[in-house]
Amino acid sequence: MFIKALSRTLIGILLISVFRTWVSPAVAQNTPPDYSIQLIQNSFSPDFSETIVKFDVLNSGGAATDPATATLNLISTGEQIATATVPPLAANGRYTVELDFPNDRFGPNAVESFRAAVGVDEVEESGTPSIQDNFARIVITFPANLPQPEVTPAVEPTTEAGGSTVSGDENLLNPILSQLNIDPSKPEQLALLTGVVIALLVVLLLLYTILRLLFTRKPDYGNWQPSYANMPMADPNSLQGRHQQWQAVAQNSVLPLDGAEGALHVRKLVAGVNDQYLSGWHVEAFQISQYDKYGRINRTQVVSPPKLIKRLEWVVQRLEKLTPEQRTRQLRPVAKGLSQQVRKKVNDRTAALPLAMDIRLRARHGEVHIWFELFRRQYGQWVRIDRWEPEMMVSGKMIYENFTYTLYGQRAGETLKQFQKRLEEDLVILLSDFLNPTSPALPPRPDAPTDPHMMPVTLPPQNG
Repeated sequence: MFIKALSRTLIGILLISVFRTWVSPAVAQNTPPDYSIQLIQNSFSPDFSETIVKFDVLNSGGAATDPATATLNLISTGEQIATATVPPLAANGRYTVELDFPNDRFGPNAVESFRAAVGVDEVEESGTPSIQDNFARIVITFPANLPQPEVTPAVEPTTEAGGSTVSGDENLLNPILSQLNIDPSKPEQLALLTGVVIALLVVLLLLYTILRLLFTRKPDYGNWQPSYANMPMADPNSLQGRHQQWQAVAQNSVLPLDGAEGALHVRKLVAGVNDQYLSGWHVEAFQISQYDKYGRINRTQVVSPPKLIKRLEWVVQRLEKLTPEQRTRQLRPVAKGLSQQVRKKVNDRTAALPLAMDIRLRARHGEVHIWFELFRRQYGQWVRIDRWEPEMMVSGKMIYENFTYTLYGQRAGETLKQFQKRLEEDLVILLSDFLNPTSPALPPRPDAPTDPHMMPVTLPPQNG
């Protein structure tokens, strides 16, 4: 009996092996190739004149018989800037593609998005479910020291046989001078012509200055009243009344680094309907000024010009796409411009006063939220104990919010130049905190003591 069972087992194994030998190649031949892009990355040549994009092409389907084309397109224009050929890949085969292109069309610190594609309408048809992983997107930040294109030297004016130089400008001026009966070869007439030209330039400069002063409006931060401050005052002993009192104290979205045990702190956050911070909000304006015990000092007010507002708005709208290093690099021009303007407003006597920075935000009513969060300091951490939305009275389509931050003035032992440089670094940190507020700690355990100075007590189980 044992020999018969062993014989049947060996015969079954042999039949299964023969079936796999016949069927497996046929199944593999019927499976179409399935290419996908993985591990996409970029680098620069040693002289920063070219950008190199590398990625792996993986075939997770059947073996391919035809080569495929890998392309790299600039998303903003749709232009194809680099191509490469991928040889036919066997099943589970992998091939590394390298694409390079010159950097002469991009400026220093430019941020561009590119799309890589492989085997579209060659190995896999467009519109098929498996075509999605044949594409990949990469964002490249170009370095600040990109080589600039060489300037073509100006064409030297031609020289006639007599040795005199003739240029196109002289050919244009000669008919005008002849109409005015001016001979450039006579010194007195040439001096008169020079004086007339200088007088015309001075008049044009005065006209330009007057028109600019008349029609150019100085940046103005304007007045602001929060929409939740117009509500009737509630009973201070009620929950609504306490919320209203805390709302007047909240200044920004930052949590202090430290604090006394049991201390309270309130902050405000702006978010979109998806509860994502700063989603749907736009930077309207921002300013910085000194203040003392009597309030803001108007003569030290610095309202940001439009170009710095656009730069900060650009960073806010691309907050999720930028790495911390890229975000810091984009914020530095804003901080540098503000610190330079502040330096012009202060002197040795007033530089020690602290500074206040205000950021005005704007959003469409009904598409965003304003949140207030109350924290208590417990065991060296800020723990959120309350969170609410304010009751608001909005008359228009837009809703506004204002964040206020404070900065140190000139410190002891600092020169004004050192103060300006340190203020620039402080502004970079402040703007980074504005864009990325600290997340609160986890709430305390249910068995935690009510007194922070007491140890938790665990009761032994009772025997039935």
